[in-house]
Formats: sequence, structure tokens, C-alpha cells
Amino acid sequence: MSIIRATFPADGNSGKELEMAVRRSGNRWAYDFMIKRIRYRGAIPEAQTQRDAKDAEAAIRREVFEGTFGRPKGDGCFVEFAEKVFLPWAKEHKRSWKDDKYHIETFKAYFKGKSFRELTPMLIEKFKKDRRHSFTVKKQPRSVASVNRELACLSKIFSLAIRDHEAASNPCSQVERYRENNERMRYLTPEEEIALLGELTGGRAHLRPIVEFAIHTGMRRGEILSMKHSWIDLARGCIRIPGEATKNGKPRNVPMNQVVRELVAARGGSIMRSDGLVFKNPRTDLALRDIKKGFVAACKDAKVEDFHFHDLRHTFGTRLADTGADPFVIAEIMGHSDLRMTKRYCHATDQRKQGAVERIADYRAPENCHKIVTGEERKVG
Repeated sequence: MSIIRATFPADGNSGKELEMAVRRSGNRWAYDFMIKRIRYRGAIPEAQTQRDAKDAEAAIRREVFEGTFGRPKGDGCFVEFAEKVFLPWAKEHKRSWKDDKYHIETFKAYFKGKSFRELTPMLIEKFKKDRRHSFTVKKQPRSVASVNRELACLSKIFSLAIRDHEAASNPCSQVERYRENNERMRYLTPEEEIALLGELTGGRAHLRPIVEFAIHTGMRRGEILSMKHSWIDLARGCIRIPGEATKNGKPRNVPMNQVVRELVAARGGSIMRSDGLVFKNPRTDLALRDIKKGFVAACKDAKVEDFHFHDLRHTFGTRLADTGADPFVIAEIMGHSDLRMTKRYCHATDQRKQGAVERIADYRAPENCHKIVTGEERKVG
């Protein structure tokens, strides 16, 4: 074993002497030094000569001074990590993992062959801009929401890489996402509801109970299509949605009104079939995968414009608020973890606005002043 001592400038003080030591043990070189009472030592397997060992030790010491010693270098391939580590994790933990699989295909085309270190904030900004100005497979401009979902997936990949010591930092944290204007105020009027239900006949008849269920429970499309008979609790008059079926992973109970109870009874009530789906494809007797095509066609024929299936949930929330339901009750029924989401449903409908304005019309009449304030009749004079 041999020890080489040398002078090394530290912290910019060229006059300060520090001990630099490398040693050879068997056929391997190693470093061993102390800075500020902290000892650093380890093997240098790549060193073949004494000069190699000294250069490696100097580089390690420099990392100590710069505060980067021991941190991941980020040399691993980003795409390889996304496919082999992130995607299996997403399948296990995320209901939307199929979207992530699609996002990774996009990343492969854009970041092919690049390491984590090479994915800088500037490169991700360029990716964001390029994706925003690209077109979908249907030749439509790509929405800001789609780009934001890709950025979210990209950020999550970096988070897992940091956890696994493959990356030192997350450059996505320095890239702002696009502002989304997704607060739709669309809901069904009573007239539109009648028109829409009137179109759910014949080949679309199987959609009617699903639409009515959404209007009277506020359940999401995925929750309704995956609903099993075992979720229905007739004794307590509610539908128990398990956490694995909800958007936020938290179970919730949805009370049933008379319309829902009749819909449940028409489909077999609370038949004890734990795996039995409440709604099935009438042609195959299997699970319904999607109902978008039939629903969109029914809205078009009913002349219900700019209406999505999720707006049925908005209709439910709006009607709850119009009946005077407490915001906390609405939040609990609809599964909101943040009351700011509930606030979207607490706006006044056109009917309520009109009624409020009409009550002002007679406000100045003396004989009505007392009645407006107290609800009681009072004679003048």
C-alpha cells in the first residue's frame, strides 16, 4: 500500500493545504481524506494508474466542495426508466396508467437516447411549446389540458427517478403549466332533460337508465358503468362506492331518491351477485366499455347543444344547491375533498335569478314592503 500526499486548493483559498490521499490495496485504488472533520473514503475501481487515482480523488474532493458529492449523476436513460420502472409502477397505482403508456410513446419520440441530466428545464419548455402547437391524430389543435397531462406524467417519472437515485432533481418543477379554463357551467334544464330522455329509445334504450342514474346520483360515468349489485344497500337507502372505483381513491355513500330506487328495482334490486354489474351491454351481456357515441347522437337529435356526459353530474350538483342543500352536504355526496370544487355547483340557476328579480318589482309599493320582509300581510293606513 502506498500513500501519496499533495497540496489541493479548497474553497478558493489557494494557500490552504489539504491532505490528498490515494492508496493501492491489491489491484484496486482507493481514496481516503478528511475535510471539516468529515472523512471521505471509497474505492476507485476505474483507476488503472496512480495518476488516474489522483485525478479521480481530486474530482471527488471538488464535488464535496460544490455540495454535489453522493448525488445522482443522472446518466441513466430517461426512456428506459420510464418503460421499465415508471410504467409498471403506474399499472399498480394509477387507474389512468393507459394514458401514461400513451404519453411515454410521445416521450420516446421526443427524448430518445437522452439521459436524465440532459432533460433540462429549457428542453422541457421547448417540448411544452412544440406539443401545444401540434395537432392530434384527428387533425385538431392540441388542447392545453392535454399538454398539462403530459407534463404531469413527465414530472412523476422524475419524482420516481429521484426516489430511486437515478436523478438529482426534477426540472419540471421549473416549468409552468398552462392555465386551464375548465370550469364548465353547463347543466340540463327541465325542458332539455325531457328532450334528451325522449331520444333514448330503440337502440339507445339501454342508455336511458344510465343517464337518469347520473342525473339523480351525480355519479361519474366510470362509477356507473362499473357499479355492482353489491354496492347497493337498500336497508340504508344508499349506494356504497368503494375507494378503488372513485376518482380520489376514497369510498363514499350516495343516498338514493325515489327515482334511483325505481331504477334499481327495475334492474334486479339488491340481488346478491357480488360480481354482477348493474348495467351491461344488451347485445353481449358484458360490461359497457363506453357510451359516448350513442350519448352524443342522442344530444344532437334532442338539440341539446354543447353537452357532455359529465355535465349530468353538474346538473345533479346544481339541483342540489337549488334545493338549498348545505355545501358540506353536497361535497360529501359528490366526493369533493375541496369545497372550491363544490362552489362551482352553488351558482344560481336562471329560474332562481328570475325569481329574485321579480320579487323586487313590487318592492316600493307600501302595501308590499312589510310582506316582502316578513312574509306577512299588513294593511296601510
